[in-house]
Amino acid sequence: MSYSLDFRKCVLKNLESGKTWEEVISIFSISRDTLSRWVNLYKEKGSLEDRPREPYKIRKIDSQALICALEKTPDATLKELAQEFNCWPHAIHRRLKKLGITRKKNDPIRRER
Repeated sequence: MSYSLDFRKCVLKNLESGKTWEEVISIFSISRDTLSRWVNLYKEKGSLEDRPREPYKIRKIDSQALICALEKTPDATLKELAQEFNCWPHAIHRRLKKLGITRKKNDPIRRER
């Protein structure tokens, strides 16, 4: 759960005003680890903002491109298709399932046994 920046500032102001850690923890119902993390963050960076995070990438596999890739290389494994589309093999599997295409292809190493 992410706390607002105003809430974090309020917590640290109470700590700086002379209240003990235990008092601040009980007043604001936060854990000792959370308070410790905020104090260290403020000491190191002078700010209480979270580190920037990468935005969530929505990747959709184009159905037509996938069908064309399958027609071009019908013996391609999910792993090989995933490398071509720069995604996880499970994403290819889900798209194929949605298209109603079922297939079972094993790695060449496993086929040689």
